[in-house]
Amino acid sequence: MLGEKPMAKKWITVFISILFFIIGFLVLFEQYVNFGIWFQAKDIHHETFALSSFALAIGILIGLSACKK
Repeated sequence: MLGEKPMAKKWITVFISILFFIIGFLVLFEQYVNFGIWFQAKDIHHETFALSSFALAIGILIGLSACKK
């Protein structure tokens, strides 16, 4: 995007990463409210979505720190 400062792009990526952390937490919280269990390894249903969301958030942060101009 023309004329946009690099710092603004960093905040956008950090915001998206935080959003994925919140989504992962909300998925596990919904499971806790409905079933009374935060994380259950033998029944991987909600956990798959939550772990994928956490992995995506961490990957975004790693990619942000790896990109230096």
